[in-house]
Amino acid sequence: MTNRVISAALVVLLAFLMILTMLQTSWPVADPDQNSNSDLGIALFGDESDPGFSPVLIMIAILLLVALLGAVFLAKEEEGKK
Repeated sequence: MTNRVISAALVVLLAFLMILTMLQTSWPVADPDQNSNSDLGIALFGDESDPGFSPVLIMIAILLLVALLGAVFLAKEEEGKK
């Protein structure tokens, strides 16, 4: 009983904090005509002088691949033990 009350109180507290944070954040409004697909591509993948986020995207892709292969390996290992 007390675990459920504590869990519910934590959920309510976290929801309150999230809503409070969202209400106090000043959300900038951009003019859609000023942005283009090439701006987005340069921001994500960079250009000649700036690498952008492409090294980060590659590392995330490798991390997700390793996690997926690890999950498959662990699932097959458990299946073989039974």
